[in-house]
Amino acid sequence: MASKNYQPVERRAHSTVKVGDYIYVWGGHPSGDFNSDLNNLMTSSMDLYHLPTGSWEGRPTNGNPPLRASGYSSVAIRNNIYYFGGARDSSYRNSMHSFNVDSFKWRELSPSSSDHGPMKKARCGMVSAHFDGEDYLVIIGGLGSSSINTPKQPDAQYSAGGRCNEIHYYRISSDQWISPVVTGDRPPPISHFTLTPVTNNTAVMIGGYIDNEYSDKLYMISFTKTSVDILEVPNPGRSVQWPEGRWGHSSVLITTSSGPHLLVVGGSPAYDVWLLDINKRKWKEPINLPDNVTNRRWHSLSVWNVTPTTNWIIEFGGERNDFTTISDTAVIELRYTSDNDWSTSVIPLDQYQDQLRRRILSDWENLGTEKQLRVFQDCLQLQRERKFYQEQLQGQKKEKEQIQQDQGKEQQQLLQEKAKFTQQLDDATTFLEQAERNKSTPELEDNENLKVKVAEILEEKTQVEEKKQIITEDYEKLQIKVTDMEEQYLKEKQIIIDDVQSLIFEKEKVIAKLTSQVEEQSQNEKQIITDLRAKVSDNKLYTAKLIKEKSQLQERVTFLEEQSIKETSSIGLQFNYLIPSMDSLDSSVIIAGQKLFILQGDRSHSLQWEKYGFRLECPQGAVSKDTEVAVTALAGGNFKVPKGTVLVSAVYAISVSKGLLKPLVIELQHCVDLRNTSQTGCLKFVRAPLKSPNAYQFSIVEGGSFSVGNRYGSIERDEFCALSIVHVGNGDTPNGGGNVSENDTQTEGTNNDSEEETNGDTPNDSSNGAGENSSGGGTTPSTSTTPPHDSINDDPSQLVHEVGCHTTDGPTVQQSDHVLSDSDGPTATVTSEQCTARNDDESIQSSTDHSTTQSENNAASRDTLYSGMMYYDEKKVGYWKAMYSVVRDLEVLKRYFESEQGSSIEYDNVVDSFKFIEPNGTLKLTLHTVQEVGWTVNPDRKPMKLLQSRVDQFPLNPSYATCSMSVYAKPGIAKDSLHCPIELTGIDPDTIICINRSPPFSSSMRNSTSSSSSTASISQTRRETEEGTFRSDIAHRVMTECTGIIKEKVGLYPLIDRLVEKRMISDAEKGQIIDTSTGLTANQRMDELLSLVKASIREDGEDFGLFLEIIKQENTRRADRLALTLLDNYRRLV
Repeated sequence: MASKNYQPVERRAHSTVKVGDYIYVWGGHPSGDFNSDLNNLMTSSMDLYHLPTGSWEGRPTNGNPPLRASGYSSVAIRNNIYYFGGARDSSYRNSMHSFNVDSFKWRELSPSSSDHGPMKKARCGMVSAHFDGEDYLVIIGGLGSSSINTPKQPDAQYSAGGRCNEIHYYRISSDQWISPVVTGDRPPPISHFTLTPVTNNTAVMIGGYIDNEYSDKLYMISFTKTSVDILEVPNPGRSVQWPEGRWGHSSVLITTSSGPHLLVVGGSPAYDVWLLDINKRKWKEPINLPDNVTNRRWHSLSVWNVTPTTNWIIEFGGERNDFTTISDTAVIELRYTSDNDWSTSVIPLDQYQDQLRRRILSDWENLGTEKQLRVFQDCLQLQRERKFYQEQLQGQKKEKEQIQQDQGKEQQQLLQEKAKFTQQLDDATTFLEQAERNKSTPELEDNENLKVKVAEILEEKTQVEEKKQIITEDYEKLQIKVTDMEEQYLKEKQIIIDDVQSLIFEKEKVIAKLTSQVEEQSQNEKQIITDLRAKVSDNKLYTAKLIKEKSQLQERVTFLEEQSIKETSSIGLQFNYLIPSMDSLDSSVIIAGQKLFILQGDRSHSLQWEKYGFRLECPQGAVSKDTEVAVTALAGGNFKVPKGTVLVSAVYAISVSKGLLKPLVIELQHCVDLRNTSQTGCLKFVRAPLKSPNAYQFSIVEGGSFSVGNRYGSIERDEFCALSIVHVGNGDTPNGGGNVSENDTQTEGTNNDSEEETNGDTPNDSSNGAGENSSGGGTTPSTSTTPPHDSINDDPSQLVHEVGCHTTDGPTVQQSDHVLSDSDGPTATVTSEQCTARNDDESIQSSTDHSTTQSENNAASRDTLYSGMMYYDEKKVGYWKAMYSVVRDLEVLKRYFESEQGSSIEYDNVVDSFKFIEPNGTLKLTLHTVQEVGWTVNPDRKPMKLLQSRVDQFPLNPSYATCSMSVYAKPGIAKDSLHCPIELTGIDPDTIICINRSPPFSSSMRNSTSSSSSTASISQTRRETEEGTFRSDIAHRVMTECTGIIKEKVGLYPLIDRLVEKRMISDAEKGQIIDTSTGLTANQRMDELLSLVKASIREDGEDFGLFLEIIKQENTRRADRLALTLLDNYRRLV
């Protein structure tokens, strides 16, 4: 069918697919009335457009083609073209076929059926995707009959007009239809749109027909193996160019050095041309294109990249707005110019090859690539020579056939003449013999006549022989010529056969290599599946074991609760017997936190309460049966210590509910920097009763252990009350103040002397033990409730159960007529005393005498560690209070400090640890000049200094521990982020901290942002999450738009570990992502991870707050800026 004048049947509602140098066209809806012959022709033949020559040809196909259809979808993967669905005579189908361009053979992959897969439909979109080394087809939307003819897809929508928004995957290798999880902005039921691939796993969707409406919406779609994420690009309105709604249009992807672009041509009712910069999301309307190019619908487009800067768009068929079907082919030239602009023109078909040659020569010369030009020219010459030799070979073949035919005819003629002359010769011979026999007869006259006749016959015979000789010679010459031509033909044929065999050999090598790789990959996948199944089986067994043990532990806890209630008949609250005489606590004490544990009698335990600086070790056999241990951490109070000592730890009120058989090991955190062994002798444990008359009067406890570099001291105790650690000046034994240890060695020991009991300590069977009535210090309320238990540890190997962990939300001060309670808010602090414990001989002196005590303990002053924290309070837009506070480096004080701050406080999440250089030293803050335009930072007092002696009075005088600054930003002028350095001197090591702020939003931006989110901060994301202030749809959109910046600034492996820790993804999902055997790059694995995060955020907006927390945990400025960017984008969209 190849011919210069050949033209395919005019048609509409078809599609074209480019493979190599050809464009393939099949099916569609022909114009006018058509008969069965035309149907058969359009079913069993394929039309090809040869791009280098601009000519059409038709070729027959073989195999099992689908019946001619219109509105089908097609896509090419290597040398196969896949066709889905379509309609014929209002009959829809959902079959899948493939067509091989090498063999021209059709195959039916999935027959049309009502039992599976997408609905029977046409006018849908289809692209290819590639996951884990396998090819998939993605089918979206479409139009079918109004009655649904297949099972409905979950979460999909179906309109009354027969449209749907189904999304299906087709796995080619296994003939399997899959329904992925769809997240994001799923379009409504739609048809007649275009779906154009951008990368292997992304596509862009534009336009379409929704029931009674033309769509102008643009969607960016990304695919993973199990999910589809859709982002609708908003139409800004009249402020920017944007194409109007349309249907029946066509689009192709144009790739340039500036990124991918989408070309949209025609469509009803617009009939125009638009070009989209996909990366920038900006539209442009090209010009200089005539009506015969733009006035089309239901047509097809194919793109040919002629040079790096020039693309030819082949437009074929379709229908005009007057319903006439188009048969012609149009070629559009789209060039990307050097000034980052586009030029368009139409290529006349009669000048196709001349224009092609000129364009290639011009572009390559402009690009300065002479070598590539020569290569292309050589290719053209080779193509021409190849065509010439093919024509010569065809001519020789025809000539040989003609010679063979002529030779056959001549041979046939010679054989006929030979037979004729042979018969004549036989007749003459017979006649001569007859004449010889008749010599004796009288008829002699007849003999003469006979001789004459014989002579004539002999002469004729001679002539026949000569003619025969000539014919024989000519025949031999012809035979030689034929033989030569056959040899030449065979040589040329052998060359072609050798070339083909060489190609086949190379192809077989490639196939063998690919087959080996596929088999190897298959074996690896089978091994992975086997390992995963074994792991899943083990996990199921282990999970069942954990559930069983958890159930047993829950029953155990319930039993212990009942036992505790039975054994404590006079308890108003569970803590009133466990915390020694809480009703007798001095009114000055400040409770930072409380915790209750249960010890099981037959096991050893290790209790960790490190966020409040407390540890406990219980050896096996220390308790006879289940025993409760209660601990209250006190941040401050009217404490009295022996002269010459200073408290260097928090005070802990400890109690047990039953008698101990062995001492417990108590470990308390202190704030002394122990650098050598000699310093360890300066630390001592002290204890004090909680009851009058000697309440909070501490005395030295014998024993205890301290080690270099360790911030915890340990001691064995079997009797408890208030316990703490002091620093003894110069390592000397202090005078007075109760029981004093003379042992200078630091070995562990116990102290069970009776003096402790008389001083108000609480032995195991004292009035504070279980089973005794509350006595002294107040009366137990008549009505109370048992505080709720904390959650039971799910780990079955953890045999210590934390029950009733109560950490106050604010400072709590015990009044003399109240027992410990779970109040809804903090009670008032009634104290005027300093935080640092005072000497018992000077307890009646004023707080100003504390400096004398401190001067006697210069060593403690030099060795004490402190923590500095920077935080902010936004007063209004463009105005913050920046504060730097210092407390002793104790977890109890830091926890209490944080609880005192308001909910709007934003922390810098960087805590500095240091010591004062001089005894009772001074920390000086020097503010550097602000460099950023539009920012002002003013100290609230000058000079900015913090005295160590005043810092030590925290928490009773919090203001002494803080320096504040006012930060101002002028809206519209302050555009860069503020990074104002502050130099800290007088401490070891010297440190420079920074005030870090982002510029405020513009007024229009602020008006669109809710008041709650405008005052929020990154440090409060957890609070926002708990209040449900993050909308899932907006948070998901922020994550989608910022995927690129997240991938640039966050590492894969730190992020995935934190996501597992926060339970945003599972361990199994983590294993799949970090599995290197899948062949995915790190960038692709990050895409998979972020897809899971976005899906989680789409389901629950709270996870967006968790994600911000995870980013902040990286503790770098880069991570802080990323978190602020995400939060700013969220606020912008609210």
